[in-house]
Amino acid sequence: MFTNRVRQAIAATLQGLPLSATVEDFTPPKIDFDMEPMTGGRFIAEEMAKSGKALNATLNLQGTGPEIMLALGVKLGEDILLNVREAGQDQDGNTWFTYHTVGGKLKSLGEAKLKMGEKSITTLELSCRTYNRLENGVPVIDIDVRTQKFVLNGVDILGDARRAVLLP
Repeated sequence: MFTNRVRQAIAATLQGLPLSATVEDFTPPKIDFDMEPMTGGRFIAEEMAKSGKALNATLNLQGTGPEIMLALGVKLGEDILLNVREAGQDQDGNTWFTYHTVGGKLKSLGEAKLKMGEKSITTLELSCRTYNRLENGVPVIDIDVRTQKFVLNGVDILGDARRAVLLP
């Protein structure tokens, strides 16, 4: 049975560099659609999804050093690969885990205000080209914007359209 979850661990790698002790928080990409109203002959309008919006993910790190900054120094046009893993227990005592894998470009790099006695926080925002999410080993989201693969909650939303235009 699915019950409330408590997160007990977060680990991450950026370009293969372990970030386990530095992850403050991670915001996975928000799946959001541009909607278009359909009104013809209707008293109450209905909306239809016409496209998906660009995906962005945010990672906040504490104590960022030169190793992390240099890991971001990829050549122009190369993707950055970020893996974030989380795990914990639900209220029934079952262990759960979620793996997020994001591939994309660095969109922004920001530093929090510098204050004496406080941790330094670096915010990385990625413009995502790919996003995969596994829940307890089950793929629930698999998006690749170049191939137009769009699996959401285990359903390949664009599968029929891709096959109709002879895309894999």
